[in-house]
Amino acid sequence: MSSVLDIVRAAIPNADAGLATAILWERTAFPVGAVTPRELYLAASRFRRAEDHGLVLCDFCDRTTPGAPGLCVRCSAVLSRAALNREADDGYSD
Repeated sequence: MSSVLDIVRAAIPNADAGLATAILWERTAFPVGAVTPRELYLAASRFRRAEDHGLVLCDFCDRTTPGAPGLCVRCSAVLSRAALNREADDGYSD
């Protein structure tokens, strides 16, 4: 059985343990769901390809972000709508 580091290194040859852990926690369903070696490899491969092209991936969905790191346009809009809905629900009702 391969370790997380071995699988990530198959996609990113010079990856260290910190990068492997970051990909496992931030780019896969772990720890909420099971992660297969194939899913881990694909996540590492997506990350490597994005880095090779100077792209930053969304923290939630792996789409590219337009300039500022963190959120893509879609996830930013969804989170903004959720925040507005929460603010509307925080009012007192009679």
